[in-house]
Amino acid sequence: MQLETTILFVEDNEDLRENAALVLGLEGYRVHLARDGREALDLLENGVVPNLIVSDIMMPRMDGYEFFDAVRGKPHLKAVPFIFLTARGSRRDIATGKSMGADDYLVKPFDPEDFLIAIQNKLKRVEAMREKAEEDLNDARRTLVQMISHELRTPLTYVTGGFALLAEELESQQKTDRSMNVSLNLIQDGTQRLNRLAEQMVLYSQVISGYVEQQVKEVSERLNLDDLVTDALCLLDDLIQEREPSFNRITMHTGEVIVTGVKDLLVTAITEVIRNAVQYSPKGGLIELVVRRNGDYGTLMVMDHGPGIKPEDQANIWDVLIQSDRIRSEQQGAGMGLPLVKGIITTHGGNVDLYSVPGKGTQVMLQLPMAARSSNHADGY
Repeated sequence: MQLETTILFVEDNEDLRENAALVLGLEGYRVHLARDGREALDLLENGVVPNLIVSDIMMPRMDGYEFFDAVRGKPHLKAVPFIFLTARGSRRDIATGKSMGADDYLVKPFDPEDFLIAIQNKLKRVEAMREKAEEDLNDARRTLVQMISHELRTPLTYVTGGFALLAEELESQQKTDRSMNVSLNLIQDGTQRLNRLAEQMVLYSQVISGYVEQQVKEVSERLNLDDLVTDALCLLDDLIQEREPSFNRITMHTGEVIVTGVKDLLVTAITEVIRNAVQYSPKGGLIELVVRRNGDYGTLMVMDHGPGIKPEDQANIWDVLIQSDRIRSEQQGAGMGLPLVKGIITTHGGNVDLYSVPGKGTQVMLQLPMAARSSNHADGY
């Protein structure tokens, strides 16, 4: 039993209500009391979310049956176990309560020990069902990851390979003219974009399925943050050659900034942030990359001087498929980059912050926990 387990006890008899509160309180439960269904419903509508509800049936203003119907009409309370408590102990009364969907039915007067056993058993059963549901959901998520990985990557592999062979054959036979080259370039650009979207979707499904979290727990290593930035820039070589940005790499520390994580994942996150800065900056624009220590965190700031993000869009950019000023920027991507960045960085125990001023640019700050100190490194990390 968890100390913060909350029980809502609804009973019009004051002595029974107070005695139940005393018994439950001594066991470490947090108890909310109500004299009838109307008062209990007011508590629920004011933000009380119990782990279990125990309610009398015969009460003024709103009886237990009416209260039960009102509770089950609230989506966020549908799964809360509900126990009827009444002096009416006939089989018909018990059957009526259970036929409505109540989880149990206790008859007054009751022994405090029996009362506690019924409460504890019901909470344990609910917890077991919750764990089973989470396990089933994780299994479904893993299946989804495998399906997406296969169904997206496999056909795109065929398309990409087939296009490469066709382009090579046409070039070797010198059968391409200007119009055909334009068509081939369009196909190549579209294929590359689809490949990138497929990889983003696969990785995002791995983030939400818990697979990335498991990777971080099992295969994290000590990594130099400056080296991760260099690796990210190498992956963006083609885009950099096309957009010709000017990079100003600033190091605001002595020694190395050593963080802990999975290299490929962190390089992917950093790549996405720098890619956005390059794509949304004017051609040849200045992009600043600042690495420093900030307490227990290694920090990377990526600053561009592009169009910035509208204030009304800034709260939503971490959501999948959301992109600021999409009509103008649709060709830039599908809006999955920043959600991926946030998922990867937070899974590593870090933080992501964004500050943007329309017309002046955007700054994204990634914070990653510093690696534990090691005597094998001169800088102490």
